[in-house]
Amino acid sequence: MGSHPTSAPTTLVDLLDRSADARPGAMALADGRARLDWRTYRERADRVAAALSVAGVAPGDRVGVSMPKSVDAFVAVHGVLRAGAIVVPVDRLAPAEYGRSVLIHSGACAVVSSQPPDRLAEVLDGTDVTRVVDPTGDLPAPVTAPTGRRPDDDAYIIFTSGSTGRPKGIVHTHASALAYADAAVETYDLGPGDVLTNIAPLHFDQSTFELYAAPLAGSATIVVPDGLARFPASVAALVADERATVWYSVPFAISQLVERGALAEHDVSSLRWVLYGGEPFPPAALRRAMAAIPSARFSNVYGPAELNQCTYHHLDAPPPDEMAIPIGRAWSAAQVMLVDDDDRRIDGTGEGELLVAGPTMMRAYWNAPDLTGAAVVERDGARWYRTGDRVRRRPDGDLVFQGRTDHQVKVRGHRIELEAVDAALADHPAVEACAALVDRRGDDRVVAVVAPAPDASTERDLIRHARARLPGYAVPTRIVGLGTLPRTGTGKVDRRAAERIYIDLDDRRDDDPAP
Repeated sequence: MGSHPTSAPTTLVDLLDRSADARPGAMALADGRARLDWRTYRERADRVAAALSVAGVAPGDRVGVSMPKSVDAFVAVHGVLRAGAIVVPVDRLAPAEYGRSVLIHSGACAVVSSQPPDRLAEVLDGTDVTRVVDPTGDLPAPVTAPTGRRPDDDAYIIFTSGSTGRPKGIVHTHASALAYADAAVETYDLGPGDVLTNIAPLHFDQSTFELYAAPLAGSATIVVPDGLARFPASVAALVADERATVWYSVPFAISQLVERGALAEHDVSSLRWVLYGGEPFPPAALRRAMAAIPSARFSNVYGPAELNQCTYHHLDAPPPDEMAIPIGRAWSAAQVMLVDDDDRRIDGTGEGELLVAGPTMMRAYWNAPDLTGAAVVERDGARWYRTGDRVRRRPDGDLVFQGRTDHQVKVRGHRIELEAVDAALADHPAVEACAALVDRRGDDRVVAVVAPAPDASTERDLIRHARARLPGYAVPTRIVGLGTLPRTGTGKVDRRAAERIYIDLDDRRDDDPAP
């Protein structure tokens, strides 16, 4: 899509300079309400950086960003980076207790937010945050003092639900984020003529595509506001009006765009590439999407947040019925290895756990050396990340996802530790034992089996209890009670047996006539 001739950046701080110096008046961001060119994008980010500096934020400090997805949110992220601080995205729609735990665990000293004071006060209560900067307010003049950041310094921390209920922070450096951005620009041929769009919130790793790959390539970004994302026809209109060229999201969002976006009424032929990741795309739904957007090439993108991305599979034609769509092969910034249950390398065809090495890998889990030591191993003189994903290598070399080696799941692209849901429910006095599950019949949803069996009122109370402690996507939508939960020979809850019981009881409940 064209070159972007300036010197190579060494940190994320350099990204806005790269595009603002090369094409200052070209569109950088739009969200349906506001538009910024690259010069203004940089100036506004520098004002946020100046406000943080005046407030006493120093390079290396952690700063929360609690913003609805908008042009202002992108300005906030780059303002934190240009202040030399570390970005900590906070899910503003999560329960206050969860947002609070992210700020406490990260040790954030400040927050950039435009939230109402009462809502923000609830999240900040009990944290060490003493400074709040509103990027939409009256900010000081920009400053040009160097941040002193180096490639190996931490740049951002993405928090996911931990298995104990405590958030788990994935720390990326400026170097790992730039390595991802550079590989994305190369793989998808991004350039100044491109317009990227994505509905992922800031605390979701897919957002790094727009945040960092776009300014590296000089590509514009259409920021889909949170509210608009719930209306596929409005998203389709925005894509058509702004002539978006590259779309990246979870499969569910693409299916919603196809099924409810009234694509026949909107010209989306500007789309040249549709990237999807985070979970498998059912072949029938993928075929419908490829037929509805014939102008675009479709690619399956794979990679946990610890790596951003590591493999891809370009689809040259719609998949046959029930064909397992590969996660493909390693891209230029990754090496992959399969190991068996005895940790021996598997060469050629076979099935095993996928290990990945490369410059896009996280530095560590935040303040969790035990988790880092278990997930990152040294082999053959390199650091390898144990994905926990079982994959099969086909004779043609493509990798096919087979499942997890643990209880981590993905629902509509959101990574969930089932043990975190267990911990939230087990904290309720009416629960003696529980097992969270994913019901994949139809739309994926989190459900749970608990003991002892709750009455209808207690079930509603359990869901309210979980809602106050978990992000919305992790809250069980249905709870089934048993006298006791099935156990393995070692005394652990048998989650597979619980799943079979749940499906049986749920089917019977649906078959029972209404009273």
